[in-house]
Amino acid sequence: MEDTEHFNWGNLSKFYPSSPHRQSPHRMIGSALPNSLKRGGSELRSPVSKRLHRPVISVLDDDPFADSTDPQEATPNISMADHVTRAKSHLLNRLTEKSTPTRLYGLEDQYAKLYELLDQTVDKGESNSCLIIGNRGTGKTMLVRRALEDLEKAYNRSGEPNFMVIRLNGQTESTDRIALNEIARQLFAKQKQQDLQQQGRQFASFAESFEYLLSLLKAGDKSTLPIVFILDEFDLFAQQSKQALLYNLFDAAQSAQNPMAVIGLTCRLDALSLLEKRVKSRFSHRQIYVFPPATFGDFIELARNQLRLQISLGDSSAYNAYVDKFNTELEDLFQDSTMNSILRRIFDLTKDIRGFYKLCFEPVSQLSEQEPFLRVDHFQEASIAQRCDAKTEILKGVSLLELILIVSIKKLLEKDISTFNFAMVYDEYKEFMNQTQIRGGFGMKLYKRPVALKAFENLQGFELVCPVEDIAKCPKEYRMARLMLEQTQVTEAVLKYKDCPAPIKRWATT
Repeated sequence: MEDTEHFNWGNLSKFYPSSPHRQSPHRMIGSALPNSLKRGGSELRSPVSKRLHRPVISVLDDDPFADSTDPQEATPNISMADHVTRAKSHLLNRLTEKSTPTRLYGLEDQYAKLYELLDQTVDKGESNSCLIIGNRGTGKTMLVRRALEDLEKAYNRSGEPNFMVIRLNGQTESTDRIALNEIARQLFAKQKQQDLQQQGRQFASFAESFEYLLSLLKAGDKSTLPIVFILDEFDLFAQQSKQALLYNLFDAAQSAQNPMAVIGLTCRLDALSLLEKRVKSRFSHRQIYVFPPATFGDFIELARNQLRLQISLGDSSAYNAYVDKFNTELEDLFQDSTMNSILRRIFDLTKDIRGFYKLCFEPVSQLSEQEPFLRVDHFQEASIAQRCDAKTEILKGVSLLELILIVSIKKLLEKDISTFNFAMVYDEYKEFMNQTQIRGGFGMKLYKRPVALKAFENLQGFELVCPVEDIAKCPKEYRMARLMLEQTQVTEAVLKYKDCPAPIKRWATT
């Protein structure tokens, strides 16, 4: 009994931390003691029994293997604002093409061909070459990115890369010398085990450095680290003199020594005919064609997939409920006739999904806790803002006198007078003011001729009115000019002009 009374509970608590949810070894030992000891004075009460009456301050104080009885303590308090912020981040990454979509809608066959070709290079050490042809915005770059990402997930699990990717662009690498420097930079930057002496090696000429780099590419066997060359804007490489870069890359791939894959991306259908005979003979003539959505229904489905949120493993039930509600509201959004008319306009003009991406930036950025779902009026406002005419926007900032002069010019155009001078415009303006005053429009003022001439010169400064011919001896009032606006643009500008008098609106629209 005396040994038990002098037992030091503090030493035991260092090895067995307490838990308010499960019986820890402290209470198990305490329960094995006689009842007389458990009901004794304060000197026999363990430090654990004292801590049981205190509130749990942090989850770190708890037993990591304890079962929580209160789910609100274990789960952090995540509000709707956090869900909206997360969803907005996912959508913006997809719209800015920082992340690849979960599904390549309409490109399943092209993806299977490209992945099989690259898989043969990475897995079996076969050298291949291929040309991906399609209009701009059809998904050529996204197709290659998705295939490379899936290859990295399949073969780079150990942390060490099993293949290397070299990216070149015909717009930036405009000469063979620049392309060679870029290849060497990416090779030596990714090959960490390269000899330092080789990295610092100096070459006397471009031919010597080119020969040394080609020897590196051709040296090795099928067990060597595969290299994948991505040539964006392939047609620009084909337009370079002698096509030395393409010849040597295709020749190295045909040598079947170091595993290589040369993938070209172009929007020109005649890119293959641009190759010289010696280059074309070393090309494998594999071609993958990528097409835009054929029907309007396919375009709508593609646009809907870009805005649909996905549920991943480990998401909270609250976030899953928000995603389900978001996708339900998204389906209703694409059933709206206004939304379909906006998509129809993009489809009829370009069929480029990136035009829809530009339209989505503003509606997605406006997602908030108060408005957690996409709204059709935000898309309508963004569509109007994107297709607004620049000259019409300039007319919003002109003075009322300058606007009246523009309407006067419009009336001259309706009389089949394509060229005019200030005197003709002022006479039309003066006639309109006289008729307005006769009808009772006394709120409007007839400006004097010098003031109106200054306003006419301001329109010339805005390049809304341009002179037809420059005659120095001719007075400014009689120099012929031409209006750089359509009549519909003038009418639209008058209707959008802030606080425009009603007589001017009637005059412009009749």
